Amino acid sequence: MSKLSYKKLFKKMIDIDMKNAELMEQAKVSKSTFYKMKNGENVTTDVLVRICDVLDCDISEIVECVEVTKKQERIY
Repeated sequence: MSKLSYKKLFKKMIDIDMKNAELMEQAKVSKSTFYKMKNGENVTTDVLVRICDVLDCDISEIVECVEVTKKQERIY
């Protein structure tokens, strides 16, 4: 089973010293949607595109598809 990971996004935000609130405001992302990403849940591609526009990057720089093992699957 595969799952989306937003670790690249959060690393990028650290690298450019951007706060969560800044990104949410600039990309017009709600708190609930942002926390979905924090918890590795799915969000719409529209949200990801808005984030890419704000960060001036490609979607592959903020999200990746990762393989989830059976043990990890129980956690999600």
